[in-house]
Amino acid sequence: MSVIESATSAYFAATQSGNGATAGNDASFAANFDFSEDMYSDPAMQPYLEQYYEKAYAPMRERIAAMRETAQDPVTVTGPDGTVATELSADQYERMIPSYDKWLEMQQQFSPFDFEQQQAAMLEHAKQSVATLEANNPDSQSDVRVVFSNGDQILGYMDKAGGVAMHSGGYALQSIVQKANDMGLRGQAREDYITREGTKALSKQYPQLAVSHYSDETAPTRREFSQKWYPNHDIDQNYATALSDARENLSQQQAHYDRIQANMRDMQNFLLGLMEQDAA
Repeated sequence: MSVIESATSAYFAATQSGNGATAGNDASFAANFDFSEDMYSDPAMQPYLEQYYEKAYAPMRERIAAMRETAQDPVTVTGPDGTVATELSADQYERMIPSYDKWLEMQQQFSPFDFEQQQAAMLEHAKQSVATLEANNPDSQSDVRVVFSNGDQILGYMDKAGGVAMHSGGYALQSIVQKANDMGLRGQAREDYITREGTKALSKQYPQLAVSHYSDETAPTRREFSQKWYPNHDIDQNYATALSDARENLSQQQAHYDRIQANMRDMQNFLLGLMEQDAA
């Protein structure tokens, strides 16, 4: 049974109770409407989707008509930052409007449901970024596990996840890290290998090489680590900027997601309204 047939059947089953179309009946009707990307390939949905297509592009067509009727030039707008933007011409607008068949093909390749899923992932990533920064403020414990140094010069360090930051000892450590990656080393085996091979390689260049080891209990705070090895680095300002940027990105991603959700609700309600009219 198609989406339309299923929805229509549910509608008539509900309205034949003798009480007419009540809110409960509408809910039953809506519950049987399969609002998903499958509707784009359902032949019974084509009349409704085509009407939605016309609705979606109506504002652009109206703008094209107005520009041509009055021989109006494209509007130029200056943003708060001084950026100047000029809208498209009527001909450019017109070229942007696909035929219904092309629009339908585009939806089947990458539908609003795909956009929603993609944006949901971006929103979740933004949330995690903020949460990670909030949990890792300058006075929280760092995840440093091994530090290679020569006097007051840091050559490189390894974190809890096995990632390696390379400084003066970059070239020597880079090849060792690549070998560890190639061997698929993880966890303690990775830490042991990079520490052992890194010590061998760096000690040839730096006779006074020092290798410091840390655990969950002994790792320095981020502030302590920064003050020792990066004395000219303003960790508080850097953290404040990073957190502000992450929160701004989260706000933008949330706004994008909310807009997609609103557009999808608008589409769902529009299609449902058309089907209810036909079923009445």
